[in-house]
Amino acid sequence: MAVLTQELKDFVSRPGVTKMLATVGDGGFPNIGPKGSTFVLDDESLAYAEAIGKHHYENVKRNPAVAIACVDWETREGYRFLGEAELYSSGEIYDHIARQLPGGYKPVAGVRVRVQAVYSLSAQSAGERVL
Repeated sequence: MAVLTQELKDFVSRPGVTKMLATVGDGGFPNIGPKGSTFVLDDESLAYAEAIGKHHYENVKRNPAVAIACVDWETREGYRFLGEAELYSSGEIYDHIARQLPGGYKPVAGVRVRVQAVYSLSAQSAGERVL
């Protein structure tokens, strides 16, 4: 596991940062879509609420390898977090993730992504491993 730096945690938490999740779809094709609920769960993990329970959810059940891209379009900075997803449908982690959603909405699952590597998506350093 990688230990997230304070700089990376602050970046993910920054208002206006777009978060996109990539999973491996059926047949090996990538599937990418927004995951605005993404947040820093702890020093080694990001998390998000799986609200819909369709393509990303099914993909993660088959193959937990994921990437989360976090991009600030205004500053042209960003990072790609690679890791393995863990699905939770109840318990402490699920409850913590569900509390991040407005209005008491209960997601299909809470997803913890244990970060294994982080790469830059910023213009001058795109593709460089930062963690």
